[in-house]
Amino acid sequence: MRIYYDGVSFEFERRPMPERRFKALCLLAAGGLYVKLAEVVATLCGFLGLLALLVMTIVLVLAIAENGF
Repeated sequence: MRIYYDGVSFEFERRPMPERRFKALCLLAAGGLYVKLAEVVATLCGFLGLLALLVMTIVLVLAIAENGF
């Protein structure tokens, strides 16, 4: 970031977030979204919707485990 004031330049540089922390924050956000998704599916579709969500979750987890995160 660079700020010019009265002919003087002030510069500030920030180190990027470590990759492990970024992945942890992304996983927390994804977990929160998943919980809300399950709640909405349960409300709108009932047990069959939750069953379908469970099957898709297992497929997704297996695909991630095979290819890595």
